[in-house]
Amino acid sequence: MQRNIFVLVVVPYFILLATCKPFGTVNGILGQHNEHEMISRLAFQCPPGQNTDGICFEPISLGNLAGTHGVIPLTGDNGMVGSPDDIFPEGPEAHCDDADFLDAPGYPMTRDQATAQLQRCVDHLRMRFGQAVRGVARMLNSSDHIIEDQTELDDDEECDHNHRETTDNTNDKAKCVALEGFGRALHGIQDFYSHSNWADLANSNQPTSVQNPPGLGLPYTAPFLDLRLTGSISSQVPYNLSTGCYFLLDGPNGRSDCRNRITHYSMNKDHGWVYLNGTIVADADDVPRNEVPGNFVRAVTAAVEDSQRQWEHLRDEIRRVYGTAKGNRMICGLISDDPASICV
Repeated sequence: MQRNIFVLVVVPYFILLATCKPFGTVNGILGQHNEHEMISRLAFQCPPGQNTDGICFEPISLGNLAGTHGVIPLTGDNGMVGSPDDIFPEGPEAHCDDADFLDAPGYPMTRDQATAQLQRCVDHLRMRFGQAVRGVARMLNSSDHIIEDQTELDDDEECDHNHRETTDNTNDKAKCVALEGFGRALHGIQDFYSHSNWADLANSNQPTSVQNPPGLGLPYTAPFLDLRLTGSISSQVPYNLSTGCYFLLDGPNGRSDCRNRITHYSMNKDHGWVYLNGTIVADADDVPRNEVPGNFVRAVTAAVEDSQRQWEHLRDEIRRVYGTAKGNRMICGLISDDPASICV
């Protein structure tokens, strides 16, 4: 399932650079290896040649969620998970950026300020998750049967992913609306583990600094990223948790207000190769945090595990809101490539 040449090949180079924001979205340029797509496929793929078991996504549905990139640079489609990076990336709240903190005298951000920025990210992802929950409502008719026109996709048809508003999208197919809300939420979830020190380790051969912030090395997913919840996350945020201050043309110096702060450049673990057999290989070229052995693997593993957790939570929430029987039919409609026939 391939679209035409990715739109960024025809826009100015400064816009092209904007796609560098998180785990890689495109393939083959600027160090990116479509990491978001591969993480999502690793999380949700069905075994080769097998239909869905009620949890995994069949190929066309998964392609719309995860994206479909070719081996030729800038070909394919970003999918719903990659949509926050389309052309002009969404703001820092979509990527959990700018929530940086270092326990050092005179650091420009306090713990409370960093937590407040992280709260904005979590609230944004909760909003996207809610769009997915509400989006499935139009998948069923008044008799609670699947509406084919609202759920059917084929190799020649892909969902659009250009709804950035916080209001619900009622124009596109219900399946596309739900997948986009879920995909945009997943993007931020996956970025959190790449852009923060939640799962990684610092370089033990260097002193702690803004260039080498402490790593928490936590082996479990972040409790405050349960997107079904509401309210403050402050009691769940570890004291030394940090993400990075982001600058478009990212580098060691960063933007002016990132100076003397932990930057995305110092913190990110964005680039590497993720294979569908579970092999994960870091690309440490101009990614200092990836020079620490295991950091990219830790970030990807946490991103996969939390993506799967979010899908479990979304299924639970759909059943809670719509009831078990209707909810199971809606879930089937999201993951099946032939929902009108299968989801009865």
